Amino acid sequence: MIVSTSGIVLHSTKYSDTSLIVKIFTEAQGTQSFIVKGAFGKKSRIRASMFAPMALVHLTYAERSNDQLQFIKDISREDPASSVSFDPVKSALLLFYNELIYKILLESSPDPVLFHFLKEEITKVNEADTCPPDLPLRFLIRLSIILGFFPENNYSKSTPYFSLTECKFQHLRIDERTEMPDTESHYLSQLLNNNVQFIPNRQTRNTLLHYLIEYYKIHNDQLKDIESVEILATVLH
Repeated sequence: MIVSTSGIVLHSTKYSDTSLIVKIFTEAQGTQSFIVKGAFGKKSRIRASMFAPMALVHLTYAERSNDQLQFIKDISREDPASSVSFDPVKSALLLFYNELIYKILLESSPDPVLFHFLKEEITKVNEADTCPPDLPLRFLIRLSIILGFFPENNYSKSTPYFSLTECKFQHLRIDERTEMPDTESHYLSQLLNNNVQFIPNRQTRNTLLHYLIEYYKIHNDQLKDIESVEILATVLH
């Protein structure tokens, strides 16, 4: 069967002097692995540059059995050439998104809701004049809805500390590893309500970002460390 589908490039690995193995999260069939022969050849019709992390593509391939690499018959970019490669913030954002999504979607079935969410978020970064510093925080919160562990927003003066393990706010902060400080908890509550009333400083945003990564690690067994979060924290002001 010939499959024609949109996709999001997750990962590429050099297979030989001329070939690549590529993982793409496809709209039609979930995560699929492809071998691209001659990707580094000067006259190749399908070049290695097509497979930048988080690239939005449209591809056609002949479906094979699940234990075999697919061969791409045709592929084109759906996202236009952009300023991402010249913008350290955009580059760091997409690097962060890529590492997170690749580790979550190492193997996955089709998920149209998740696919269209990711496509929208990638497009948002590509087309933005400037990316707001809280964008990765909002991304993580929205993604948690789709993944099934959206935090309960029961924040109040009597429950001012968010618990990563309980997925809700509580009245005491007993363990600083799994319970956010009050300032970060308050900010999280505002983000959950989509009603940010104050712009926190860089340290508060970065602390919340690290706590949200820990939150993901607790509630998703496939996720271990996200190394790119340190790069992201450095470039966001």
